Amino acid sequence: MKIAFRPARLALIRTNRAHELGLPIGVVKSARNKIILMAAAPDERTLRNWKSLEYKALGGKLKGLRQIRVNDQYRIRFELDLSTDPPTATIVDIGDPH
Repeated sequence: MKIAFRPARLALIRTNRAHELGLPIGVVKSARNKIILMAAAPDERTLRNWKSLEYKALGGKLKGLRQIRVNDQYRIRFELDLSTDPPTATIVDIGDPH
C-alpha cells in the first residue's frame, strides 16, 4: 500500500523532526510502526485481518475515513483510494479522537 500525507506536515512523523507535531514520543514511535505495517499491507483486507490494529471504516460526519489504533488513546485516520494499484492510504490525522 502506498502512503501519502495530507496535510504534508504529517509526513514529519517519518523524520527526526517528528517532535514538531506535538505528539508524545511513545505515540511517535508506535505511529511509525503502524505506518510501516500499513505500507506492507497489499490491500484493505490485510489491515482488517490484523486484529491488533483495530481497523474500522468510520461513519457519520467522518464517512469515507478509516482508522487504526496507535495506542489506547491515539488513532491514525486515513482515506483509502482503492482505484490505484497498489491502493493509496492518505493519512489525514494522527491524534486523539476522544
